[in-house]
Amino acid sequence: MAALFPCLLATLRGEPVDRLAGLILAGPAATLVLMLLAAGYGRPAYLDAAFVVALLSFAGSLVYARFLGGTA
Repeated sequence: MAALFPCLLATLRGEPVDRLAGLILAGPAATLVLMLLAAGYGRPAYLDAAFVVALLSFAGSLVYARFLGGTA
């Protein structure tokens, strides 16, 4: 969970490119946390949530990059 804190700070502050970097790094970090929770607690629902977070974070990064490219 500590890996998400720097990603959150980068996403909330800084230039748009820094925010995009924080968003891109937060996706795999959250996915890893959920996968470790699924393995630790033996709950397959957490694994499903990890896959959904991975797909949505990738799509969200593409959408944000699209809007960022339109403003530059």
